This record gives sequence, structure tokens and C-alpha cells, in this order.
Amino acid sequence: MRGWARAIDRMGKGAFADAIECSTQALDKQLAGSMPSLETLDRALAAEPTILDDWLAARGKRLVDQDATCDVDDMSLLIARVMVMIQEAEHPEGPGGRTIVPQEYLGGEKIIRELHAVTGRWLERCSAIRRPREVA
Repeated sequence: MRGWARAIDRMGKGAFADAIECSTQALDKQLAGSMPSLETLDRALAAEPTILDDWLAARGKRLVDQDATCDVDDMSLLIARVMVMIQEAEHPEGPGGRTIVPQEYLGGEKIIRELHAVTGRWLERCSAIRRPREVA
């Protein structure tokens, strides 16, 4: 129901009810715990792509587009680009010689932030793998 609430917050209750082709009274029943039909779930997913995220996350799953790129698909290429950027910044013929100057730091900020995000997801996955499945 968190997905339903997210959709209502974004679209408004009436607009979401219209999108899933039900009345606001039927929507209230669903919010109270009534199981929506598969057709309603399908329409809800079309109206709010994150509608199932909480339910899937509780099961260690996620919904992604069929042609989505995996978090680490391009990690090797990204690391290579970062290495080239660092080598260029530290090159003796660069603006600051072997010293990295502010414009080089700022010029590399976007790619370093991308790498930081990818490695952060990697570490989150490691933490999830190590997390105990049950608490005694």
C-alpha cells in the first residue's frame, strides 16, 4: 500500500482512482487491505512505475526495465575513464604539472561522483549479503 500512497501523493486520489479504473470508494477498500485484481495492479504499475517497489524490496527483488543496464555493467569502463582522468590531471604537462589544480578537480567531479555511486551500490550489496537472514 506504500506504492498506492506514493501514487496518490503524486497524482491525487481521484486521478489515481481514474488511472486504475476504479471508484474512490473501491480505492479506499484497497487502502484498507482489500487485494486489488491483477488488472488493477497492471493499471497501477502503468500509472506509477514504483508501485511495487516496497513489496519487491521486502523480498530482496526489484523491478527494472527489460533493457536496463545493470549497476555494474559499465563499472570497468567507468573505472578506466576515472584512471585516465587522474593520469591526465597528474601529467607533468597539465595545467598544474603533477599538482592537480582546482579546475581539474572540478572537471573530474561528475565522473568521480558516478564512480562513488556505483561503488556505493556495490558496498550496499555486500552489506545485504552479510546481513543475517534471521535474528534469534
